[in-house]
Amino acid sequence: MNHHFTVIIPTRERCDTLEHSLRTCVIQEYDNLEIIVSDNFSQDRTYEMVESYNDSRIRYINTGKRVSMTENFEFALSHVKPEGYVIYIGDDDALLPDAIQDINIVINQTGAQVLRWDVSRYAWPCAGENNRGNMLEISSVRTGITIQKSASVIERVLSFKALYQSLPIMYMYSAISYEVIKNIKKKSGNFYNSITPDVYSGFAIAGAVDSFVNSRRPYTIGGGSRHSTGRSSLKDSVSEAGRKYFQENTLPFHNSLVLSRSLSLIVIECFLQARDHLPFFQPFTLDIEFLLFKIMEDTAGKPQEIYMENKNSVMQLGEMYNISDAAQRAIAAHPMRSPGFRRKFTIRNLGKAGLFVTRQFINDLVKKRVWINCSSLNVNNVYDASLLCGYVLKLHDMNLLKKSAVVTSSLANIRRILTLAPEVISHEETTGNTGGLVHKSK
Repeated sequence: MNHHFTVIIPTRERCDTLEHSLRTCVIQEYDNLEIIVSDNFSQDRTYEMVESYNDSRIRYINTGKRVSMTENFEFALSHVKPEGYVIYIGDDDALLPDAIQDINIVINQTGAQVLRWDVSRYAWPCAGENNRGNMLEISSVRTGITIQKSASVIERVLSFKALYQSLPIMYMYSAISYEVIKNIKKKSGNFYNSITPDVYSGFAIAGAVDSFVNSRRPYTIGGGSRHSTGRSSLKDSVSEAGRKYFQENTLPFHNSLVLSRSLSLIVIECFLQARDHLPFFQPFTLDIEFLLFKIMEDTAGKPQEIYMENKNSVMQLGEMYNISDAAQRAIAAHPMRSPGFRRKFTIRNLGKAGLFVTRQFINDLVKKRVWINCSSLNVNNVYDASLLCGYVLKLHDMNLLKKSAVVTSSLANIRRILTLAPEVISHEETTGNTGGLVHKSK
């Protein structure tokens, strides 16, 4: 059965990257597919570029005025036909070649209402800080299907034992049956009820189903470009994109928290919004004291403006929950680093760096993760990276990708990591090299 699929690309004034992302969609040899480009009132050549593809599967819609990211996500969803499955990707992300056909096969085999997969990563050449430009990370060349219990995944994310990307996020990570979407909208009105729509969707969907199907094979590539909103809103103290992201939001931040630029705090905010709007989350509880330590951990190495913002949030939360002593301990455990901070060369720090590198290498081997420096391969955008990723996966499926290739790519990546500043290595130790928030499209 060829299920109907809707791929949504929210965008705003990013036609330079959207052109390549859209191209990865139109090359899909799958007829029962609609591609919705949801334009948040762009003033560049977005409309003309979309029209140039002349593909009947593309539908261009425009908000007619500037709206927030969440409003654009909701606006796009309101235009989806009430059938089949829905996938969001960003305007600097990509579908892999034959992704829709491959996803359809898995859904037919499993009957999945929710299919999640791991996402490969591509750093556009223009996003080349810390030697990451034009790098492709293929999350895994393995295949395999598992069933994930939603309650267990939610609990691990809330206790910070698993990354939020473990959730069945509708943005890049999952194909979601419209029946699940309809059920969520019926209970809460709008589907999205947080300023961070991608993470919120993961909690909402996980709460709506007892379990979901997980595929080891990646079907999408998350692109990191100069447009990436998640990166700028959390890491850049002066970015115009980051300021707009917070200023344009019309939804209130959850009233039991204090807004600050901390990934851990934002993940918890999404959960609390989901718990308020949906009847699925009453059994789950939060450790606010532990959250304070996570916020300050996120803050380590950030610019002074962000550090002070997060520190003040921790102090306010301490007062709100009558745990001011815990707030002071969290702040003391993660003091502000001076500009140009570098770790001292000690046996302990050397051992921690060695442990991090060893863990990275073992994870690469276990997951069969492949790293490719695309600079010498004539790859300059996410479309080219998609073709390259698809080619490598086919080599593996044909048993032509030797195990030594995974080892070689991992060692090359470790050499790259060792050239990074010590504070960057420290950050990757604590974040698992996740690359920041997923959401990027406006």
